Amino acid sequence: MQDINIKYIEDNYLEFEEIARVMQLTSDKLNQLIEAKLIPEPSYVINSEVTISSSLNDNYKVVTSKKYFPKNILKLIEKNIENNNPEKFKSEFKEKLLSNLMSHKHKIFAYGNTFDENGKIDLIKADKALEEEWNYFCQGIYGICTLQNNEEAIIEKEIAIKRILDFIENKGSVKDKNETNHLKELNDAFNNYTSNFAPYQRELSSRGKYLDRLLKEFSLQELIKKYD
Repeated sequence: MQDINIKYIEDNYLEFEEIARVMQLTSDKLNQLIEAKLIPEPSYVINSEVTISSSLNDNYKVVTSKKYFPKNILKLIEKNIENNNPEKFKSEFKEKLLSNLMSHKHKIFAYGNTFDENGKIDLIKADKALEEEWNYFCQGIYGICTLQNNEEAIIEKEIAIKRILDFIENKGSVKDKNETNHLKELNDAFNNYTSNFAPYQRELSSRGKYLDRLLKEFSLQELIKKYD
């Protein structure tokens, strides 16, 4: 029986060699794109060791390593395959992050005290936050925790989590209908952009630590995302 974590990764991600084959790229070219930060690093790496033994009382070990990327990596490769200006890609990425942030109706929740009470943004603080987001993207982190692994999903996930944390801080001791309906709305917003996470990561993920526990607390277990 296949391990549930390996199944999750193989079902939801593309392996390095498969990407190279589909996009008709050499391994060197694919690695160059990663090194230039034109595509992110792998989100997951599965290292395997196989031991071969025989009746001659000997053994031989084979070690393999497979790298897995989010499925939208194909579109990103297509976009950046001929890109000779990685800094421009980074700049455009951060500009889209900022645009998605500024146009979001719940932007006040994002990135701590980046906005004042009138909704005015501190661009220095915002740029620091978006620079961190860029680094997380390049490291493959948003290939793990978002469904779309793009600028919109990054902002949406940030705001969804902060709204859930605000809900936790301000919820009453008695669960009324308004709070329950609000939690359902927060659950929908979170699920639109956030992955299930691999099973071994679930408990310590934002989904496991906050949303799954809230849904149990409000007797909404049927809304907890399951694995296939």
